[in-house]
Amino acid sequence: MAVKSKNFETYLTLDKRRLQNQYVVIVNGNVVDKGGNIEAMLKKVRQKYPNQIPFVAKIPDERMLIL
Repeated sequence: MAVKSKNFETYLTLDKRRLQNQYVVIVNGNVVDKGGNIEAMLKKVRQKYPNQIPFVAKIPDERMLIL
């Protein structure tokens, strides 16, 4: 049986229409940053949450076909 993390559950329930082509960073089940510059975002998130492993995902464009 697969175990889903709180961060992944949060990702699955996001309203992705407003976040197309952006990165999201989730920590402890909360979206803590979103935008296009993943390096700057991760630097900021690692400073604020040094003992946490962030969940990072890029929200694809709705027209993107993932196989």
